[in-house]
Amino acid sequence: MVFKTGEDRLVSLRVSVPREDLDATQVKAVMDLIVAKDVVFSAAGNLVAVDSAYIVETATTEL
Repeated sequence: MVFKTGEDRLVSLRVSVPREDLDATQVKAVMDLIVAKDVVFSAAGNLVAVDSAYIVETATTEL
């Protein structure tokens, strides 16, 4: 999850093991709640807006 700060910087929050049944609407709602409740402290400033969200998938191949 990527948020914008009041100082026009980006802050990322990562969830190492997200639920598999997440959809964009659920993620956006949680991100909006994080911004509204001001529950995350960042050295880059207060979170003021949602920027983006994505899931990173990696694969490991044993050699």
